[in-house]
Amino acid sequence: MNYYKLVFYTLLPWLLLTGCDKEPEVDPAPDDPKDSIEVILPTSHAIKIQSVGGKAKFWNSTTDKEFLMRGVNYFWLMPGIVGERFFGVGDFVESRVRNDFIKLKGNGYNTVRIFLDLCNEGPGCIANASGGLSSSYLDNIVKTLRIAKEEGIYLILTSNDLPDEGGYWEISDLGTSSQFAGYRNGHYLTTKGVESAQVYWTDLLKGLYNKGAPFDNVLAWSILNEQWYFNTQPPFSLSSGTVTTANGLSYNMSSSADKKKMAVDGMVHYISKVREVMAKYDPNALVTMGFFAPNYPNPIGLGDFRYVETADLLTRANLDFFDFHAYSGDDALMPLAENFGMLGFESKPIIMGEFGSFVDRYPTLDDAIQAAQSWMAESCNYGFDGWLYWGLYRASGVGDATWSFFDEGNELLESMSPNEYPDACDEDLLAPVNVALNKSVTVSASISGEEPGKAVDGDNDSQWGSGSGPPQWIEIDLEEDIEVSKISLRVAQFPAGTTTHVVEGKSSSGSYVVLKTFTGVTDEADVLIYTPASPGNYRYIKITTTSSPSWVSWKEIEVYD
Repeated sequence: MNYYKLVFYTLLPWLLLTGCDKEPEVDPAPDDPKDSIEVILPTSHAIKIQSVGGKAKFWNSTTDKEFLMRGVNYFWLMPGIVGERFFGVGDFVESRVRNDFIKLKGNGYNTVRIFLDLCNEGPGCIANASGGLSSSYLDNIVKTLRIAKEEGIYLILTSNDLPDEGGYWEISDLGTSSQFAGYRNGHYLTTKGVESAQVYWTDLLKGLYNKGAPFDNVLAWSILNEQWYFNTQPPFSLSSGTVTTANGLSYNMSSSADKKKMAVDGMVHYISKVREVMAKYDPNALVTMGFFAPNYPNPIGLGDFRYVETADLLTRANLDFFDFHAYSGDDALMPLAENFGMLGFESKPIIMGEFGSFVDRYPTLDDAIQAAQSWMAESCNYGFDGWLYWGLYRASGVGDATWSFFDEGNELLESMSPNEYPDACDEDLLAPVNVALNKSVTVSASISGEEPGKAVDGDNDSQWGSGSGPPQWIEIDLEEDIEVSKISLRVAQFPAGTTTHVVEGKSSSGSYVVLKTFTGVTDEADVLIYTPASPGNYRYIKITTTSSPSWVSWKEIEVYD
């Protein structure tokens, strides 16, 4: 899974701008980030950071109360058009944005996170093929800032990457070599890479400032949506030699400790140089950056080519708060928090700028809501202090789509809202525990590679397989009588067809009783759910398949207390 005021010579341009819907199409040319600025009129921002009882908190200076960040990620995808089009020229719909902000505000939400540049190439996107940024695109950002101010919504505006057009990557690529691969490694670690980020943010913020953009409700500028290096490319793939990065320091590539130091030092330098630009145009604004979880000390599902360091950045990076991303359904939250290095850290706020319930992990909206509420409540124990759900609208993607706020009549929007769910840390909302996880299993038959325990290993991609057709059964020993509130069965089946599965339960001293018989057409990865009218006490759960066109198998069986 996987998005700003300059020279203010007189007040007249501002007055004219606020009274006009259209202005001339003048695209700002790239500027040297060292250009002087004649006059800066700093914006006053209501949301600040204040120490409360020794812990850094968001604080609303207008109300003189703690600011409890609750909100959503807002992106706009259009059928038949590649890429995200929230600010896209010709696709931006001012009335839709206003109505959505009103709806969010009415349900108690206060923050929206938007990508500035996911529309990064082609007609109507942020950059011009001839260089610089699109004036019309910036107009749409200005309109959004005005709507946010008028409707009382705070914005976190994030960059996903340098635009593919506009000339910025051409600057960054001047730093690439056999020691620094192009794209992210060279961009973050070389002088030209850092310069390209400064030029881009100068064009962006200067362009918005000159258009009279109201920065009042910008809660924060986010330097990057999700930062990572490529660990399979130079310099991290090098095993010898010395490299010198943009901060002027040299590192030994035969030393893993030096590589880690280079990664942290390099990002500290990159953040400080980009923040210098932000300080020119919006000096009172908060600044943040988003991160995936590192894949150590605990191995996690994201353990791939992306190399992330966060623990040392917490105390060294010039960020006002940190934006860590963590989705439920795969890795447990506690190991993720350990990998971030955030346990016990209270000097700066940490938000969960992306979290959500994946459709393929949570087959019903009720499951998705419960998972999201529980994830938020648990995260409070580890130091998270703000939550932005992904997303307002449904994102497409095989295995990557989450339930959205607006699915099924806005049910998630309303159920998750601060109005209905004011205390995000309410432990009464913690999800029931899967008491079948890694418990002892007995089966009628199994084949090599699809052993019985794989039906209760917490992995939706593995499976128990009997190696034969029905009838077949699987029995789980919960080790003690448990008050069972739900049983979830994830189907492993080919081909699709009509099946019959009998679910039974037995206490330590009793006999099996039939709890539910599922009969109907099923297919691979379908989920069958049994929820009793009132919980019953059982130690053993048994599922017998009496009819199926497939060999009998189960991907995952979950039993909840």
